[in-house]
Amino acid sequence: MTAPPQPIVSPQWLAQRLGDPDVVVADCRFDLADPEAGRRAYAAGHIPGAVYFDLEEDLSAPAQRPGGRHPLPDVDELCRQLGQAGIGPGVTVVCYDDQQGAMAARLWWMLRWLGHDAAAVLDGGFAGWRRAGLPVTDAPANPTPRRFVPAPRPELVASAEDVQRLVQEGRGVLVDSRAPERYRGELEPIDPVAGHIPGARNLPWMDNVDADGRWRHPGELARRFAGLVGEEPVVVYCGSGVTACANLLAMAYAGVPVQPRLYVGGWSDWCTRPGSPVAKVDT
Repeated sequence: MTAPPQPIVSPQWLAQRLGDPDVVVADCRFDLADPEAGRRAYAAGHIPGAVYFDLEEDLSAPAQRPGGRHPLPDVDELCRQLGQAGIGPGVTVVCYDDQQGAMAARLWWMLRWLGHDAAAVLDGGFAGWRRAGLPVTDAPANPTPRRFVPAPRPELVASAEDVQRLVQEGRGVLVDSRAPERYRGELEPIDPVAGHIPGARNLPWMDNVDADGRWRHPGELARRFAGLVGEEPVVVYCGSGVTACANLLAMAYAGVPVQPRLYVGGWSDWCTRPGSPVAKVDT
């Protein structure tokens, strides 16, 4: 088994293992504003052997209200798709995108949620791969199907009821992963209500990477999340359970000694539940 040394791997690490039957590359490119853009980009060129995973068709169930814009998909169907992609016992999965790791982190987290720890995200994404002068192809992937057997970890997920109890009891810590202006309630381009869950701290997911989309050094990330240590439970959310996974990945990369949970429904679920309190920041 070619296990990744860290949850973030370099283009060179992956390039040395292209063609290894125990390494599956997952192309997770997706644009929320143009849902077909990822498939078009994959068809135009991708890392050799990469299998495409669509955020909304493969990695999410249909939007629900309440429930959020990207609920987790049916486990049996997801496991079937993972197996068809060649993912099974002893296989390492390397995920990439062109959105600073946000979409790739969603699949990385979902694999961990299903008990498959041999997963990583490609540092710098597809752009970093191209900058390194590494090969690209438009040939479709032809993976050897395997049987993916899940070992779900429900403790990695927080329900709306869990979050409501934390808010009511004033314990633990909530991390809002969205952009600061959305957290403050100044702007809300997607969901029907602006603001954040009362008591949540704002740690924007995009601050985990540099201007080239490369993940910051684990020591720097550890300092960013140091305030969470000793305040369990830690629940991380975003708009709909996608970009929050980038914070979860960064925490794992930094070696933060807490086991955070993902509130999958996120703000898109919370703000549509009658009676859910909303906080804003006066500026």
